[in-house]
Amino acid sequence: MRRLLASTGLALSFCACGGEQQPRTPPLPALPPLSLQPFLPTLKAIAAAQKQPTEAEQRELRELGDLALLLVEADVRTATRAERALLEHPLAWWVLEPALQHEQVSTRRRAVWLCGQSGQSMLQLALLLRLKYEADPETVLWTADALQRLGNDAGLAWLDAAMDHQATANQAGQLAIDVCRERSITLSESPTWAELQGKLRELGSQWRQTGIGSRANVTAPDEAQLRARVAAHLAVTEGTLLRPVDDARFVLTRAGRLAVPLLTSTLAASEPYLRTMALQVLAEIRAPALDTRTAVLPLLGDPLTASYAIRTLGEIGATDAIPHLRARLTVPDIELRAAAPQALGLLQDVESKATLTERLQDANEALDVRVGAAFGLLCLGQTPEAETFLAEREAKGDYHAPTLARLRERLAQVQR
Repeated sequence: MRRLLASTGLALSFCACGGEQQPRTPPLPALPPLSLQPFLPTLKAIAAAQKQPTEAEQRELRELGDLALLLVEADVRTATRAERALLEHPLAWWVLEPALQHEQVSTRRRAVWLCGQSGQSMLQLALLLRLKYEADPETVLWTADALQRLGNDAGLAWLDAAMDHQATANQAGQLAIDVCRERSITLSESPTWAELQGKLRELGSQWRQTGIGSRANVTAPDEAQLRARVAAHLAVTEGTLLRPVDDARFVLTRAGRLAVPLLTSTLAASEPYLRTMALQVLAEIRAPALDTRTAVLPLLGDPLTASYAIRTLGEIGATDAIPHLRARLTVPDIELRAAAPQALGLLQDVESKATLTERLQDANEALDVRVGAAFGLLCLGQTPEAETFLAEREAKGDYHAPTLARLRERLAQVQR
C-alpha cells in the first residue's frame, strides 16, 4: 500500500511538473480590500427616521388636502386658498403621496398635478411608482409632466410615446411644446409630432448621460427625506415578495442621481441581496453612476456578486477597470468569463478584440461565454461572424430568448 501511495505521489508530482501540465490562469491584478458590514439595520433606521407631521399638522393637512383635491365641496375662493396653503406646506407629501393611489381617476389626476406644482422634488419617487401602475392615459401624461417639473426627465419618454396615439397626441404635443419653451429650445412655427419627439429624445439622452433633469431652478430634495425614501425601497429586498422588489428597481433605476449616494453605501453591505440589488440598479442607471466605480471594484473579489460587479463596471463606463476585466477572460468561473466580454465591449476596449474572437470561435467554450463574446465584438463594430453566431442562436432557439432580446436591445442603444 505504501509503495502504491508513493508511486501515485510521484505520478502526481510528474504531472504537476512535467510536459502534460494544465495551463495555469495568470494571477489577477490586486483589488482594493473588500470590507463588508451589516447594512439592513442601517437602512431600516434611515427609513424609520422620516419626519412625520404632528397630530395638529395632520389635521391641518387633511383639511387642506380634502379641499385642494376637490374631495369636499367649497367655493372657488376657499378651494384656491387651500390649494395655495397646501402647496406651500413643507409636509404636503403626507397628503399627496397617498392621493396618488386614490381609486378615483380624477383624484389621482389632481394629486399628480398638485405634486408637479408643489416644487417638492422628493415627490419624484412616488410619481415614478405612479407612472408604473397608472392605466389612465391622461393621468400618465400629467404624471410625466409633474416629474419633469420636479427635475426628473425619465417621464419624457412617456410623452414621446403618447404622441403616437391619436387619443393622447394633442395633449402630449402641447405638454412637449411647454417643455421645450421652458428650456428655450427653438421650435418651428408649427412643430410636427416628429419634431417634438426628436427634441424630447435629445432631452432624454441628456438625462441618461447625466441623471440630472434639464429644467432650471428645481429645488433639491431634503436630504433626510430623500434618504428615508430610498432606504425604504432598498430594505424591501429582505423579503421574498417579488412585487415590492420590482417596484423598488423600477423607481430607483429611473431616479437619476438621486439614489446613487445611498446605493454606493449599500455596496458594502454584508447582506448579499442588498449588494446584488445595488449593483443591478447602478448598472441600469449607467453613466450617472460612474463615480461609484471605486466602491464597485472590490466586489470583483466577492464570489457571490462578482459577475454583477463586472456588468456594472461595463455599464457605468469604468474604463479604468479594463485591466481587471481583461484578466477575467481566462478565469475558471464561467459566469465571470461570460460577463467580462460584454463589459469590455461596452467599454470599447478594442485591444481585447482578438481575445474575444478566440472565445467566440472556441467550440469547446461554454455557450454563455461565446454569446458574451459575440455581444462584446458587436459593441466594438460590425463583426459578421458575431452577428451570424447570435442569429443562429435565435433561429435554433438553443439559448435563453429573453437574454438574447436584452442583448439585442442594448446593442441597438450602443450602435446608435
